[in-house]
Amino acid sequence: MKRKREGAEQIVVALCRDYPRRREAIRQGTVSRRTAMEYKYLNAMICEAARETVDERLALTLVIEIGEERGYAKSRVDCLSETTYKRYKNLLLHAIARKLHLED
Repeated sequence: MKRKREGAEQIVVALCRDYPRRREAIRQGTVSRRTAMEYKYLNAMICEAARETVDERLALTLVIEIGEERGYAKSRVDCLSETTYKRYKNLLLHAIARKLHLED
């Protein structure tokens, strides 16, 4: 059962869900220069928070899984215990919120 998220957590989940679309729009050059700059900023802050919080090899996968609201049972990460996985995702979610100044 998914737990109810509030405030900054909902925003972070939405931003993580949209991460691949923004990355692809930047790569393809399908958005204006201004929009591309905003996309790059958001993705860079998310990546920076992820790399500062978890092992770099897990960073992008956990960002995507936060956005997909994917749990441990269906995770692509197979090198962590369930407790560690959940702790990392929670730490990462709040690290992204702090990096984007959505929470203190």
